[in-house]
Amino acid sequence: MRRDFQTSIGDICGDATGLRVRVEDVDLYDYVHFSVIDSNDPAELQAEAGEMSHVAFVHRFTKQGMSSI
Repeated sequence: MRRDFQTSIGDICGDATGLRVRVEDVDLYDYVHFSVIDSNDPAELQAEAGEMSHVAFVHRFTKQGMSSI
C-alpha cells in the first residue's frame, strides 16, 4: 500500500476503522487540519475537527477521493 501521497484541501481520506475525514488545510508547519465526515448523514456534515502532523496523517489515512466543494 502506498502511503507517500500529498494531501490537498478537499481530499477525502479514510482509515482501517472506517473513519472518513475531509482535509481542510495543510499549514506552514506541515500539520493537516481535517473534519470528520459523518458517514450516516447523506449530506456528509462535519461532526468534529482535528489536526495532526502530515507524517502521522499519511501513516493513518489513505486517500479516497476529492470533495465536491
